[in-house]
Amino acid sequence: MDKENLQVLLHTKFQQGKNASAAARSIIEFTGQNIVNDRTVRRWFQQFKEGQNLVKRKKGSGRRPHVNRRALRRRLARNPEASTRELSKGLCSNVTAWRWLRSRGRRWRRGRNIPHELTPNQMQNRADTCRELLRRHRRGHLLSRIITCDESWVYYDGRVKRSQWLLPNEPAQPTPIRPGHAKKRMLCLFWNFQGPVYWELLPNGTTVNSDLYCAQLNAVRTAAQVMTAQGLRQGRVVLQQDNARPHTSNQTLRHIQETLGWDLLPHPPYSPDIAPSDYHVFRSLKNFLRGKQFLNDEELENGVGQYFASKLGTDFFTRGIRKLPSRWRLVVMQRGDYLIE
Repeated sequence: MDKENLQVLLHTKFQQGKNASAAARSIIEFTGQNIVNDRTVRRWFQQFKEGQNLVKRKKGSGRRPHVNRRALRRRLARNPEASTRELSKGLCSNVTAWRWLRSRGRRWRRGRNIPHELTPNQMQNRADTCRELLRRHRRGHLLSRIITCDESWVYYDGRVKRSQWLLPNEPAQPTPIRPGHAKKRMLCLFWNFQGPVYWELLPNGTTVNSDLYCAQLNAVRTAAQVMTAQGLRQGRVVLQQDNARPHTSNQTLRHIQETLGWDLLPHPPYSPDIAPSDYHVFRSLKNFLRGKQFLNDEELENGVGQYFASKLGTDFFTRGIRKLPSRWRLVVMQRGDYLIE
C-alpha cells in the first residue's frame, strides 16, 4: 500500500467516526502489516479536522527550484568527473543538481581503463589502417579467409570477489586476493569464423619467441589444410595478428609470406579493441572460468577444452569475425580513438 492509498483509507476511517487508536488497529489487521502507528493517525486526523480532505498533493504546488542549466552544462563539459557538490557550488543545492543530471539520463559510472594513451599520430594511423581494411572488406570474401590469433594468461585459481545475498550483520564469504605470482599458463589461440583452428597451453617457463611462433604457424597451416579439404574454408589464408615482437620479427614475416604464402592483415599498434580474440573470445573465456579452481595441468586443459566445446555448433566465432567491419568503421568515425564499451 502506497502513501496515497493509506491516506485515503485514513480519511474513510475518520469519516466513520473512529478514533486514532481504533483506526490504526483496523488498518494493521486489514493489511497484515505494521504500516502505521497511533501517532501518525492522530496527526492526519488533526489535519482532516482542519478541513484538509484532499490527501493527494496538488500538481504544481510548491516553489520550483531554480536551476542555471547553462552554467551546469558548462561545468559538466569541463569536468565530467565533478561531484554534485562541485557542480552545484554557488548555483543550486546538491539535490537539485543530482535531479537535473538524472532527468537528462546521466548516471554515475566508473571510467574504463584504456590500454595506451594514444598520440595524435597513433590515432591517425589507426584511422588510416581501418579505412584500408574497410576497402579490402568491400572487395569481398575477406572475413571468411581470416585466421586470427593471440595469447592470454589462464589462471589455475579463477576465484574473484563477487556480490552476495546477505542478511543484516551477516559476514560475507571471504575471497583471497590473487597474488602477482599466481600459478598460470599461457594460452595460444588461432581461430577463424568456424571455430578454433589450433590452440595450446604452453608449459610453465616457456617464452613465446619467433621460433615457437613459426612452429605454431606450421601447425595452423596443417589444420587449415584439413579444413579446406572438408570444404569449411576456401581461398588464401589472411592472418590477423597483433604487433607483439615474435609476430613482427623478420624471421616471422619471411615465414608467413615466403614459406606459408599467406596474406597478412595490417594491424595498428596498441589496438586490442579491433583484435577479435581480445574483444570477443578471451573476455568470454574469462567469464567461463571465473570461480573455477584447477589443481593440475590436466584439469586446466580440460577446463579450456570444455569452453571451446561449448561454443562449437553455435555462431559464436562467426559473430566475433563479423564484428570487425563495424568496429573498423567506428574507429574511422572516432578519428582513431579507442572504442569504449
